[in-house]
Amino acid sequence: MKKFSPLLLIFFFLTVCPPSSRAEEPSEKAESQENSKEAPAAFKWINLAILLGGLIYLLKKPAAEFFESRKNEITDGLQKAEAAQAESNRRMKEIEGRLQKLSSDIAALQAQADVESAEEREKILQEARRDMERLVEQSHQEIDRAARSIERNIREKIADAVIDRASRTLETQITQDDQKRVIVRFLDKA
Repeated sequence: MKKFSPLLLIFFFLTVCPPSSRAEEPSEKAESQENSKEAPAAFKWINLAILLGGLIYLLKKPAAEFFESRKNEITDGLQKAEAAQAESNRRMKEIEGRLQKLSSDIAALQAQADVESAEEREKILQEARRDMERLVEQSHQEIDRAARSIERNIREKIADAVIDRASRTLETQITQDDQKRVIVRFLDKA
């Protein structure tokens, strides 16, 4: 701030201090009392005008600087707010873009999961078919073995029955000469 010159201090002292506070002589006091009764309002208005003029003169530059700095601070604040708003809008658009991308990613993942599920289902069905075919084949083999076993048992029983019947028939109908011919024929073949 500016330094006050002595002249300004004297001016300020004269305008601020009332005339009655100055040292006056007794005869001057009487006159001043008469004059103060006549024109006290005029001096007060003059003193007020001088005081306000001096204050305006002294405070004009600091007040202008203060208001200018305050204006600059406010405009800087507004610019920062606009920049923050623009950054916020940019980020919001970026987030919205990510959300849209996320939605499409989810749809793609769902489609991929559906494809993989279908492939897995098909693989399981193929394995089940192979297992079923293998079980059918094993069943056929078991049935064939059982059928051969049953056929063998039946043949053995039939053979035993035929042999048994033939031996009974031979015992009852074959003669001694027939037995000799059978033995000779058997030996000739062997």
